[in-house]
Formats: sequence, structure tokens, C-alpha cells
Amino acid sequence: MQGMVEDECSRNATDTTAPIRDVPRELTHDEKKAAEAAFRGEPFNPSWSDAAARVYAGIVQARHKRESELVSDAEFDVACS
Repeated sequence: MQGMVEDECSRNATDTTAPIRDVPRELTHDEKKAAEAAFRGEPFNPSWSDAAARVYAGIVQARHKRESELVSDAEFDVACS
């Protein structure tokens, strides 16, 4: 399952094979648990579903991107001071 999480993190955002959903839906129990774990920085539970792995991977990827943007901004501020 860890490999799947890594695969989801590295998948191109423009991947056209990903299902497109026009109608919002409520997350399943394990998707909610995966989201909560990702936001808290906790490890992925391999017993969660593939859909939960995608939720977890998406949040982890977004957090890493945001953190790298914050570091870049801070480095820019220091360089311009």
C-alpha cells in the first residue's frame, strides 16, 4: 500500500485517466481517517482502501508543495533583506 501512496504522490496532475466527478460526495469512513492522518502527519494505514490511499496521497502531496512554497518565500525574504 505504501507503494501506491508514493505512486499517487508522483502522478501527474494532468493525468487524464483519473476519474472526474462532477457531483460531490461524502467521504467514506476510511477516507476520512486517511485525511485526518495526512493532516496530522501520521503514517498511512495499509488496511485502508485504495480510495483512502488517494485521499492520503493527495493531501500529503499538497502539504509538501505548500511547505516548499513557504520555504522558497522565506529564502526570498532573507535574500532581499
